[in-house]
Amino acid sequence: MLDKKHEEELLALRRHFHMYPELALKEFETSAYIRAYMEGLGYELRAVEPTGLIAEIPALKDKEKTIVLRAEMDALPIQEKTGLSYASRNDGCMHACGHDAILAVVLMVAKLAAEAGEKFPVCLRILFEPAEEIGEGAGRMLNSGALENADGFVMFHFAGDQEIGLAVHEGQASSMIGSVEIHVYGKSSHWCEAEKGVDAIYGASCVVDAIHKVNRDYRGKGKHLVGIGAVHGGEYANIIADHVVLKGNIRATREEDFYALKEILTERFREIEGQTGTKIEMIFPKEPVLAFANDSGFTKTAQKVGTAIFGDRFLLEGEEELFLSGDNAYRYFEKTRGIFLVFLAAMTGENHPFHHPQFQIDEEILPLSVETLYDVIRQL
Repeated sequence: MLDKKHEEELLALRRHFHMYPELALKEFETSAYIRAYMEGLGYELRAVEPTGLIAEIPALKDKEKTIVLRAEMDALPIQEKTGLSYASRNDGCMHACGHDAILAVVLMVAKLAAEAGEKFPVCLRILFEPAEEIGEGAGRMLNSGALENADGFVMFHFAGDQEIGLAVHEGQASSMIGSVEIHVYGKSSHWCEAEKGVDAIYGASCVVDAIHKVNRDYRGKGKHLVGIGAVHGGEYANIIADHVVLKGNIRATREEDFYALKEILTERFREIEGQTGTKIEMIFPKEPVLAFANDSGFTKTAQKVGTAIFGDRFLLEGEEELFLSGDNAYRYFEKTRGIFLVFLAAMTGENHPFHHPQFQIDEEILPLSVETLYDVIRQL
């Protein structure tokens, strides 16, 4: 399916996007590059403000089925430390989640579909989604008609925890995630009159300790975790801090565990208030990202194609293999049948996780990903 010229172009596309990452809602150069490429293939494009695109081949619009394929565009505010010759040239910004490879693969699938022309069996609609990393992209795309008359939705990611292969979950394919802010309020005073103050930093340390104990002791129905990724508080070394903010998330494969963790934390924080004299407020700034599940029929198609391409490196996984990861793509799955493919692409001897400044993928997965997606879409 892919000849040498296709493979060389695929690699060049991936490295181009990797060199020029852009943050959420600022993907202007990325969007312009994609528009030019897709129009050159004969696609008709609709803009989704500020940077999103929806693409279709006009000649395929009358096909019996419409299958929607998503590609995320945004990068992360991370300073790259891979040392690659094609490392990010945009300071403080990196494709540390594989969106560069996703874009390249989707553009090549788009090219193959365009080359097939009328022989391609479905209407292929491609979503170039902005702001996936901040959870805003799917809503913008849906409000612009992304799934209008759609018969199926296809998404995929790359994972760096196992070497070359393909994993598909049977049934549930993601976890429930809710962002959380914990505000710890104390009372400011000079440290020479400590008895007049209430130390918010001490209160915050008790909050962190309580969270670690909950993670250790809570026994739920599935995997779960409460994580704190940022702590901000205090101004001067000689002043008792009166406000500390902790930012993190609650993650669970089961919805009941998610809400149970919220209740347990609320109880623990009330106890800490009594012990420290602080006031603790837990805020959920956004609605949680919900879990989604793969369609059973689509899963069978993915298994057939994946086994043909990857052999015993195709993995059909159950709930026990679920990651504590989520995606605003659940919004698509609420409206149509869908499938989520995970291409395994760990570097030999490397094991840097998502969002790490040295995150890499094995580029040998790229042509295999194109072939898999092309065949899956044609057979859905």
